Amino acid sequence: MDWNHRVVRDEEGMLRLVEMFYDDDTKKPMGHTEPFMCSETLEGLVELADRLRLAITQPVIDVEGDVYVDACKTDV
Repeated sequence: MDWNHRVVRDEEGMLRLVEMFYDDDTKKPMGHTEPFMCSETLEGLVELADRLRLAITQPVIDVEGDVYVDACKTDV
């Protein structure tokens, strides 16, 4: 089964970024995950994607239980 990230529009018109799964034989969508990013516009999704690109350039924050270890904001 193949998959990729796709934008889907729900019944209310909200755009949602999901993992879409495809049938091996027909290559048609057969299901998707719960959305992990949502916006009312494509521009909003682009802004969220830009923030994700920034996030992966920052140091990883370690979490121990409910405590963030050695965490500080490095970019404003």
